[in-house]
Amino acid sequence: MNEPPFRFSTKKALDELAIELNLREKIPHWDSMAGLSYTPGNPEDIQAYLVHYAQLKDDDKKFTLMEMMLDAIAQQSNEIEFMKYWRKVKPILIEDYLIHEFTIHYWKDMTTGNFERSEMMTPLVRDLVNLMKSNGS
Repeated sequence: MNEPPFRFSTKKALDELAIELNLREKIPHWDSMAGLSYTPGNPEDIQAYLVHYAQLKDDDKKFTLMEMMLDAIAQQSNEIEFMKYWRKVKPILIEDYLIHEFTIHYWKDMTTGNFERSEMMTPLVRDLVNLMKSNGS
């Protein structure tokens, strides 16, 4: 499996999600952070993100919202909550793999030097990459 082509959040997707999910109010410094190396999520809003994702038809918005969901999962207060939401997001990553391929590969190489919850997230994402390789994706 080759590295996927670079993909980024579009301004349109960022702006529309900001309105739809009231992100400017819920995430401090949204406008200065969104769309940089990753798009920040709020750990308290992960369930709302999951519900909203299920309603989306736009791949750019799905891409951006998934970045936010992964960030929100990584910020959960404990391993139980982390795993609860990982189990909900993993099937979405598999189903919409082609949309999220770049994001998956971005997260698979995280280390504690560049992300605090990488000891939990990185092995799960690497397992997902291996699963997709074995399925021929």
